[in-house]
Amino acid sequence: MRPAGSAPGEALAAFGSGCDGSFPRVENNRFRVTTTLFALMTWAYGFNNRGGCSFVTYGNLITGGPSWVRSERFEIQAVLPDGAPAYSITQFLNGEAPRLESMLRTLLTERFKLAVRRETKEAPVYALVIGRSGVHVPSAKVDEPTQFGVRREPDPKDGISERLVVSNVPMSRVALMVGLILRRPVVDRTGLTGAYSFSIRFAPQDANPGDSSAPSLVTALQEELGLRVEDARAPVETLVIESVEQPTAN
Repeated sequence: MRPAGSAPGEALAAFGSGCDGSFPRVENNRFRVTTTLFALMTWAYGFNNRGGCSFVTYGNLITGGPSWVRSERFEIQAVLPDGAPAYSITQFLNGEAPRLESMLRTLLTERFKLAVRRETKEAPVYALVIGRSGVHVPSAKVDEPTQFGVRREPDPKDGISERLVVSNVPMSRVALMVGLILRRPVVDRTGLTGAYSFSIRFAPQDANPGDSSAPSLVTALQEELGLRVEDARAPVETLVIESVEQPTAN
């Protein structure tokens, strides 16, 4: 492990303070990534299956510690112990790699001298629910590739718009993307199972009135898919950093 400089400001702004958008490589029982300690903590302490790094930062679920925890990147290369399961990157990002998460917690304790305490608090969130007129989200086709993301594109009326594109993903990942756009944790309460594929156009969150002819994301979700976004509160687990130290390179 070694320091790798500050995370780009635009990346921190796009994904949330502390989340630089870096994805790890998990192959042949090796774990490799260059990212912030904050992002490493979200993976190590099981937040992957609860919305990921942006969910954590927008919900203020990790608090305390010096500013470098969120801004400085570190190059991590680790090897799982003999006999550990051979996880895929998909399993890891879905929170289905407990031995790997445990290894990361050990690494953070040994190399960063990280000490945390867990707390549960009631937090403001959005809930993704089925609209009153019923849901009509297209199901994914068999063997359709898995992908999800947001892209900016020209507006037909010379403005700007964005498009949410998901392919073969569960509703929990749709909720994650909605949270990234709305910058607030989104909890999936649709009760929908299976995988879905769709593409919807919406006005950017930072657009001024008249900049886009597209509807808001909340409106597009309701009108095109029958999904409603509601204000809600939910109990969430949080971490408080009690002590941490910058590591030396090795």
